[in-house]
Amino acid sequence: MDFPLKNCIIADQCFSIPQVQELLQYPHLLTYVQIDLKLLEEEISKLGEKKAITCSLSREEKDLLSTLSLDKRRKEWLGGRFAAKYATAGLFEQVESQKHDMHWSRYAIIVDKNGRPYLSANNKNAAHLTMPDISISHSGSLAVAMAAQKGFCGVDIQNVTQKVFKVSDRYCSHNEKQILEKFFPVEPEKQAAPLTKLWAAKEALRKVSAMNSLPGFLELELIEITTAPLQKESGPWGFIFNWKNSAGLTHKKCTVAVTHIEDYALALTARGDTLG
Repeated sequence: MDFPLKNCIIADQCFSIPQVQELLQYPHLLTYVQIDLKLLEEEISKLGEKKAITCSLSREEKDLLSTLSLDKRRKEWLGGRFAAKYATAGLFEQVESQKHDMHWSRYAIIVDKNGRPYLSANNKNAAHLTMPDISISHSGSLAVAMAAQKGFCGVDIQNVTQKVFKVSDRYCSHNEKQILEKFFPVEPEKQAAPLTKLWAAKEALRKVSAMNSLPGFLELELIEITTAPLQKESGPWGFIFNWKNSAGLTHKKCTVAVTHIEDYALALTARGDTLG
């Protein structure tokens, strides 16, 4: 896995992928990568932006990057792409039939008409490969991505700030607030962290929908939070949702693995079937 900007990748010790798979009851391979955008900027500066882009991005990605003028947006976009390609390479390495020399510039991460990213290979040597599903998110100084061997995955990261109180009524019902307060019994002014966990969980869950029509936040109903007794304080936690259809009837039951990384809420989910 020849990635010239490895020093910007952070090893996360807040959770383990096996724990996430157990919570989600997802039996296939998952990989997760987290990139520090400040370190990424430093690494690109050392290597040179032209060289970093040439060895890491496809022609389609270079064309798209050229349309981004804001430095902040370019950095977030690059961080997400690098994280997703690294997560994909890590997944390929775990499957004997998928092992190969992954030339980063021959793989493009493209978005469909609904904005969902997917991996495309412009490489004859990759014709036999089964492309994993990928998901990307960024917030503050972090970019994250995950790859799932089968089915669909969703990841979301959110910086915890007091602004969450102003928008909480858009995604958090009265019943959900009571569940959060019971499971995370903190002072009212510290409820920003639990509220952000719920926000991230719902964002991650929306990313595994069929995408024909994204569900509204309030169509995803938190009904329970679970965890192992010794992990209640540190996570990861299983946020269990009822997914309602347009008629308001329970459609699916879904779980999202949620944890925190310093001042961030992180949510990951994966399933073998799509949600529509």
